[in-house]
Amino acid sequence: MKIPGSAIAPMSSRRRVSLRVDSSAYRAVSRKKVWPRLLALISGVHVLALVDQAVVSATSFLTTVIIGRCTDPSQLGAYAIGISVLASVFTIQGSTITIPYSIQRHRPLGTLTEHAGSSLAHSGLLSAAVTIVLTLTALGLFAGGAASELIAMTWALASVAPFALFREFCRQFAFTHLQMARVLTLDVAVAAIQLSLLSWLGSTGRLSAVAACSALGVSCGVVAVTWLYLTRASFAIRAGQFSATMRQSWGLGKWLFANQITVQVQQYIVYWLSVVIAGAAVTGVYAACMSVVSFANPLISGFGNIMTPRSVLAWKEGGGAGLRRQTVQDTLLLGAAMTTFCVVVLLAGENVMRFLYHSEEYGGHGHTVTVLAFAMLASAVGMPASYAMGSMERPHATVGIGMVGAVLTVVLVGWLMASWGLLGAAYGFLSGNVIRSVGLWVAFLSLSSRACDPAPAIRVLQMLTQTSDSDSWAITRLGGGDDANVYAVRSKNRQPIWRTYHQLVVKLYKPEKALTLETVDAQFDVLSRLHATLHGHTINDWKISTPRPLHICKSPLALIMSEVPGRDLKSCAASGNYLTAEVLEAAGRAFATTMQEIWSCEKFHGDLGLQNILCDFQTKSLSLVDPGTPVSCAICNDDNKHRSLAVLELGHILPDLGTEFRDLIGNPNARLRRQIFGESALRAYIETIGSWDEKQLALSEIRACAQAHLWQILEPERSLRGLWRWFLRPIVFRQMDSLLDRLRAELVAGDARVGKSTYIRPSRRQCVEV
Repeated sequence: MKIPGSAIAPMSSRRRVSLRVDSSAYRAVSRKKVWPRLLALISGVHVLALVDQAVVSATSFLTTVIIGRCTDPSQLGAYAIGISVLASVFTIQGSTITIPYSIQRHRPLGTLTEHAGSSLAHSGLLSAAVTIVLTLTALGLFAGGAASELIAMTWALASVAPFALFREFCRQFAFTHLQMARVLTLDVAVAAIQLSLLSWLGSTGRLSAVAACSALGVSCGVVAVTWLYLTRASFAIRAGQFSATMRQSWGLGKWLFANQITVQVQQYIVYWLSVVIAGAAVTGVYAACMSVVSFANPLISGFGNIMTPRSVLAWKEGGGAGLRRQTVQDTLLLGAAMTTFCVVVLLAGENVMRFLYHSEEYGGHGHTVTVLAFAMLASAVGMPASYAMGSMERPHATVGIGMVGAVLTVVLVGWLMASWGLLGAAYGFLSGNVIRSVGLWVAFLSLSSRACDPAPAIRVLQMLTQTSDSDSWAITRLGGGDDANVYAVRSKNRQPIWRTYHQLVVKLYKPEKALTLETVDAQFDVLSRLHATLHGHTINDWKISTPRPLHICKSPLALIMSEVPGRDLKSCAASGNYLTAEVLEAAGRAFATTMQEIWSCEKFHGDLGLQNILCDFQTKSLSLVDPGTPVSCAICNDDNKHRSLAVLELGHILPDLGTEFRDLIGNPNARLRRQIFGESALRAYIETIGSWDEKQLALSEIRACAQAHLWQILEPERSLRGLWRWFLRPIVFRQMDSLLDRLRAELVAGDARVGKSTYIRPSRRQCVEV
């Protein structure tokens, strides 16, 4: 920042005065300022997270060293395999239970304690399932005549897994609530008990892989049970919410689980392949090499604990450009630290191995340790990109890249290990990590380059409010379409942002679309008429809302409007596992009745897609946003099409009921919920038509209009997207025809009573009910 000239002289005079201050007094004042800052730093969340991760990593490292010194490499290899199994189980719990709880705890099903109690119950159910699976595995190994050491290790894992999972749940629960002091206390207690037991077992000659697992189970069980007793008021288990919360967690957790599985495979594949190809002793040597490399775990995990919130904040406040800046900064910082670590390992890795492990089998593996260190560097460089795509809610790309990386790692490790032994396995691990990180960065840069920057939206509000202070605003990207991105802006300090409005919505038009001011004026006028016609009405106990347009900004081109409640129907259908068929039917009927009021005034929405219908099912609110203009949809706004307004609007909404790829293969319930809503709205409209012939004609016209929209949406082109459209088109047409044929059959049978639809069979109803 450039300093004005008038400020220079006073600054110089203050400096001359300060030079005359007594040095002892200066040091006293400095100490008074330094200590509060130092204490604040030590008690900070980030520092406590790093300290806690250092405790966990040190415990794991010392455990490996104690087992390696007091036993032979085969026992260390067996213990490493057992820990890899527990790590995989931790991944299942984290992806499907604790991480979804962390994300969804601000919108719980029931009270906060009931939601927490459901998650605790889910963890208990998972522990029981894991114990049963491991017990059956041990029995199968015994019946098959497997080695006694493998059978004993499997029995030990079956006994230890519930306590280890319980301890991990306690950690993640405290992390979610930012109770870092509790996390640190818990992990220090586990470390003290575990290392004490291992030292005693080692000194008495009783230490083995099974005994080490037992020590882990005892330490986890004692500390976790004590923690639960002290925090029992935070949990309330209610049977009625168990299944509903499980479905809500699984809806989010399945993609996280898929991604974590690929990470686990890539991380532990060397252990599994080495024990198959070369035996437990070689696996033990590899575990010893990894223990040296694991000195970097506190650094990597500590950064990982803070990357997600930093990325989320950068995405919300800075859009794609801000997220790229933050991700590059995190990558450079983590990469520089890991490069320094790799140089240290390159110079001292062999000596560290000899110092830690005295057996001859562990010598001569300095090259392997160095390659593994650079493999950790390659993996760390890709972490920020992975977290960034998660903050953008793009887990699918991460899953796909992870699957490719895991498969290539399996192939490379198996191939190179067969030729070069343990060193070849390390190079295969390095190659797989490099491929995965490169893929993550390519995907992230591609996605973020198409993302939006909220800075223009902030400038729009600054011009509107005539202020340069935006620190009191919280800005969030709501979504976007082909022509614009939409942001919600809320006041942080309870003061109005503009006039009496504490919340505003900014529709920021994309410069590359080159929309004219006349087009935005037309949208302003249409939205004004819609607001005057519907806003504040109550229809069938549903409150109807529409935004009120407030201002048009010419440069950058933007429309500012009031905020309305609800989420768009596509999002609600995709994540609303609490939605019943009855609620969806009621919403569809209320929507149809609402639209009848518009159509009766010879007005229409003009761009009636599910993304422009917002719903809040708990408060029974419906909001209509983003009405169309003559340029929005050529089919709906073509004056040569002599169809009724209802036919045009309903024909526009039908294609939205089943064209999403992810819903087609991964979330069929979302498609079913949309169909229930759309069919209910159609039936409600058809019931308002008098004669049977007019009803048949209306259905035929709606079908023709919907087909025209589908041809426009799924128009084939010479690309991968065009190939997908070619595949999707007949499926969507059949679904739409099936829905309309069902309504036609009801008319023919003379049975159009409410709630008598043939598509709600008990088996299908269950998939949308709690």
